[in-house]
Amino acid sequence: MAMEERLNLRRFGPFTLDVDAEVLLRGGERVPLQPQPMTVLGMLVSRPGQLVTRKELQSAVWSDGTFVDFEQGLNWCVKRIREVLGDDARHPRYIETVPRKGYRFLPIPADPRSPTRRPLRRVVMALLLGVICLATTGVWIRRPPVTVVILPFDNYTGDPGNEVAAASATEEVINRLGSIDPSHLKVIDRLTATKFRRMNECIIHIGQALGAEYVMEGSLQKSHTTAALYRVADNTQMWATAVDSRARNAPELISARIASTFARR
Repeated sequence: MAMEERLNLRRFGPFTLDVDAEVLLRGGERVPLQPQPMTVLGMLVSRPGQLVTRKELQSAVWSDGTFVDFEQGLNWCVKRIREVLGDDARHPRYIETVPRKGYRFLPIPADPRSPTRRPLRRVVMALLLGVICLATTGVWIRRPPVTVVILPFDNYTGDPGNEVAAASATEEVINRLGSIDPSHLKVIDRLTATKFRRMNECIIHIGQALGAEYVMEGSLQKSHTTAALYRVADNTQMWATAVDSRARNAPELISARIASTFARR
């Protein structure tokens, strides 16, 4: 079996996609792509020429227990993929829309002139070394720590009695994230975050004032608990999710979502 097949690499045009590691390369350089679009791209590329239904994508990207606007979320994912691939929905080279059914990845040979071929061996070896490192040490790869601010959850239930529940959800998310690995993920303390919330500052100002790269906003609604993560550098929403109010582990699910986002960095 070829090395690329064993590593689950998919090459198309000037791109190389490591499906398992969720890494997209162009000419040996990493192409930034958010986790959800990356999952959608991985499913499509792994089944060239086949229809991948919207239902299949929904099951893979949005796990049970979460509430999202699926149509809007999937459309955003596909739009983001086309942006990084330089694709056109009207004249697709990579991603074909099958109306009301799903999407199909159009088989296309790798560009023989692409510089991806030259550094591919080095990329493969780097990936192998990374896997060996993780397997033998069982710890995070050391990088400069990421700092995140968890703003207090707003209470939009209409019941003042839920202020305690909102505060409790905030504290649980902070405690869970803070216990992961401070050398990799730093979390601003709750009292400091609360002061900034009361000041009604914008995301960019909060992040800059606290030296944080990311800010999370959350709320308790009547039917669900919401959370959204923003990147301070450009005030971009990384993702948004909502957990059914009947699920008592909403803070745990939200914490896991945040942790998994930074684990991919």
